[in-house]
Amino acid sequence: MAQKITVALWCILLSISLSFSQEAYRQSSSYSTNPITYTEQQLDSISYELLDYFNKGYYNQILEKTPVLIKNARNISAYDLERRFRNILGNSFIKLDDTVNAELFFKEALKVAKEQKDTLSILITYVNLGNTYFETDAYKAVAYLKKGLAYEYQNDRHDQINFILHHNLAELYVDLRKPQLARYHLKQIEGKIDIEVMAARRKTYLGTTNFIKAGILLLENNPKESIENILESLKYKEAYDENYRLGNYKNLMIAYERMGQYEKLPEVHKVYDSLKEVRYEKDKIKQQQIARTEVQLDKIEQDLRASQLENELVTQKASVDQILLIFLIVVAVLFLLVIILLFKAKNKRERLLNGLVAKNSQYLEAKEKSEKLAKSNTRFLSTISHELRTPLYGIVGLSTSFLKNPKLSGYKDEFNSLKFSADYLLALVNDVLHINKFSSKKGHALTEMHFDLSVLLENIIQTFTFLNEKHNNKVLIELDSSIPPILYGDKMKISQVLMNLMSNASKFTEDGKISIKINSLEQTGEKIRLFFEIKDSGRGIHPDDQKSVFEEFTQVKDSYHQEMNGTGLGLPIVNKILSILSSSLHMDSVFNQGTTFSFILDIHIGEKEQQLQQAPLINIASLENKKVLIVDDNKINQIVTQKILEQYFMAHHTASNGKEAVEIVQKESFDFILMDINMPVMNGIEASQKIREFDKKTPIIALTATDFEDPENEVYCYGVNSIIVKPYVTEHLLHSLLQEL
Repeated sequence: MAQKITVALWCILLSISLSFSQEAYRQSSSYSTNPITYTEQQLDSISYELLDYFNKGYYNQILEKTPVLIKNARNISAYDLERRFRNILGNSFIKLDDTVNAELFFKEALKVAKEQKDTLSILITYVNLGNTYFETDAYKAVAYLKKGLAYEYQNDRHDQINFILHHNLAELYVDLRKPQLARYHLKQIEGKIDIEVMAARRKTYLGTTNFIKAGILLLENNPKESIENILESLKYKEAYDENYRLGNYKNLMIAYERMGQYEKLPEVHKVYDSLKEVRYEKDKIKQQQIARTEVQLDKIEQDLRASQLENELVTQKASVDQILLIFLIVVAVLFLLVIILLFKAKNKRERLLNGLVAKNSQYLEAKEKSEKLAKSNTRFLSTISHELRTPLYGIVGLSTSFLKNPKLSGYKDEFNSLKFSADYLLALVNDVLHINKFSSKKGHALTEMHFDLSVLLENIIQTFTFLNEKHNNKVLIELDSSIPPILYGDKMKISQVLMNLMSNASKFTEDGKISIKINSLEQTGEKIRLFFEIKDSGRGIHPDDQKSVFEEFTQVKDSYHQEMNGTGLGLPIVNKILSILSSSLHMDSVFNQGTTFSFILDIHIGEKEQQLQQAPLINIASLENKKVLIVDDNKINQIVTQKILEQYFMAHHTASNGKEAVEIVQKESFDFILMDINMPVMNGIEASQKIREFDKKTPIIALTATDFEDPENEVYCYGVNSIIVKPYVTEHLLHSLLQEL
């Protein structure tokens, strides 16, 4: 939220050399017939009246009166007054959201100021240009303000103009989420508020600088000090407008939420909503005024044309009075038609404006309902995900542990079946979450890394070994030898595409053959175009079903058993991921003969050295005798984690909630803390905060069934080092422990 400090209130009283835009000249011409000519003293008095109009927001009256006054001042050589009027007019364009006219106006002003070598006028014009784009294009506003700082200016106004340049830059950098740059510009004006020339607006600057400091502290994840600055800023809330007040209360809600002081949020939210309502009403009035101003400008243009026509009739030598009379009648009729058209246009604009207000109200209501539904859907998915993943962790973990126990080797097939069923149920949960994730903006982000394509394929084939052995399928890999061994791209998304396609092939093929073929189509510089093909000799897809298989939750019936297979989400997920990777999926299926899926992918060629650097050396022996605190309210989950740690000779201690964990860590030291998040008495987030108050070093790894949408603001900012989502493969846990070492 950007809210600029405008210089219009004081620069009107200075002799500022500002050129007059073509638009202003055009408007002033329409009043050229005005017989009233004011003296310099009268114009000086009128300039303060226009300033009052500006402060009250009567911009349409400024546009109507100022052009004639500018011409009047120019005719009597009152150049200082002319500059005041021009400055008011330019800032009025900004207030009316007319950035095009405002920029044109101030650029012409800048040209004249440079010609006259008037440094103060140049600086103020750069401030005005920055203000023009303050709320619409922050980078453009920064560029103009920096140009102002580049001028070395020494005068009695130096401190004041320098203060505004640095202040506005600091606020812009907060909006651009660049706290270091914001802090640098704020530091340049430290101690300047108390100087004499700042006395008139000292309270305003005290409020706004504290507002900027609070924003910087929030970006630096320091909510406690941010709250102190917000409260200090609010002491002067009567000295600045509701935009700053809105920003303060919004930041206060964020800070209280990060501090866990949720009891304070309702009262702050109430004030924030009230201020939003006030600003909404002001915005409606502003839009109505803009609409009225547009009608007024249209009328001025029509008056101009009528006036020009009358001048031509006056200058023309009419030889016959009757011809002159006809021309006058024609002019009168045309003028009457113009008035009628303008009246109709005004009524039409008012009807459109009323309709727009009504539609905006409907839109806001629909938007609110949509946001509530989206939040409800997110909460539902998060709850279901957690409730399913927690018992699945126990099933997957125990079955994996039993498979590795030589004493239970006689039950290997049964445990394999149990683990396969649990993995399948976990895949179902993940599919539902992925289809929602890849529809969001966050799901479109790419995480690129160097990876070995052949190793990736082997891992995918290994994942489906059990299912393919069960269905008596033969799996073949055909990898073009010209493809570089190391590639650079989003390994996880490519894996998900191949996993889903391989899963379909394995499920719907029995006593058959499945092949994964990857060929190089073209190599240009550091990029290569690859053709991926996954082919099976399974049951195929009936022509009637081939269009619907790409729809979410659509399943194809087995022609033999009439059973429903899978969730119907695999192919929609593949389509969404390939769309993110700038590709698309193609299908060729013959019923009862087999199916072929293919896609083309452009990917960078990787480097072996980089890939080796990405994969840290796994020295499992370094984990022996390490002491681990397991914090989990689920006893089965505790047992699973204990068995994994015991396999690698690590010592362990358990706690059933966050409060118990804090008490244990205060008495004993540990090498690692595995922290569940959702627990009774005290959750993992609160426990991590408490531990970090007296222990800054012990790594805290969140071992949770919750898949966080924004881990930076939901978990990491509270002292947690990393996150592992349950169920997980043992190697993932070992990798995280080794990384923390």
